[in-house]
Amino acid sequence: MRITLDQDQWDVSDDQSVSEVLMQVSDRAHAQNRLVTSLKLGGSPISDRDLQPLLLSKLLKEVGPVNACSQNIPEIMTNAAPAIAKFTSTLKAEAQGFLTPLRTSGIIPSALDRWFGQLADYVELLHSAGPGSLTGGNLQELSAWIQELLDARSIQDPVRLADILEFEIIPHLASGNYSGVQAEG
Repeated sequence: MRITLDQDQWDVSDDQSVSEVLMQVSDRAHAQNRLVTSLKLGGSPISDRDLQPLLLSKLLKEVGPVNACSQNIPEIMTNAAPAIAKFTSTLKAEAQGFLTPLRTSGIIPSALDRWFGQLADYVELLHSAGPGSLTGGNLQELSAWIQELLDARSIQDPVRLADILEFEIIPHLASGNYSGVQAEG
């Protein structure tokens, strides 16, 4: 069965599962610092929502040839830079909003847990952007401070949480130079 990724074509046994073939496609794209952005199986467009166990376990001969297009990861990130800057600005503003309640009431806002999830998404995004997305090794430093933040959360220390947010996390969010776009705020 013919597999196509951009201009690259190769043949595989049609007794392979769709899952196995898609892993090959993904691995080839990743080896070129690219990400698969569109996919067709047997000529039909497939979205990430279609990639369910039933489809992935089918044999290639049941679905037909695979045609995938990819895009350069730095290009994807450059195109996403305005959305990333807005997301960063929102994270920063929400973190600043936690400071007063943490310091004055000593109560840890329940919304902080949702914010931790968003911060994890942000770090994952920066990590996927690869080297150079944050200058000076800031991603590693930011990750260390996030661990400190989680430790303070686990022992229910609102003052330590506020200090780490105000003096470590927020400055990283404010100064993060992401793909040449300064975070707003």
